[in-house]
Amino acid sequence: MKMENKVCKNKNCLKPLPDGYKHKYCEACRNQQAQKVKNGLKAAAGVAGTAACFAITIVTAGKIKPKQ
Repeated sequence: MKMENKVCKNKNCLKPLPDGYKHKYCEACRNQQAQKVKNGLKAAAGVAGTAACFAITIVTAGKIKPKQ
């Protein structure tokens, strides 16, 4: 039986993975990917919040004014 040396699928990483490791990417690359997804969701939420503010302003025709 031939033992294959598994390596991380990230082309910039290529770290050797231990025997029996069930993921295609190493732990560091998996954490980087998770962080990118979190940052993307934060950016999308910011854009959605800004769009909601503009929509409320347009629908109410600017009649809602903050207290000064």
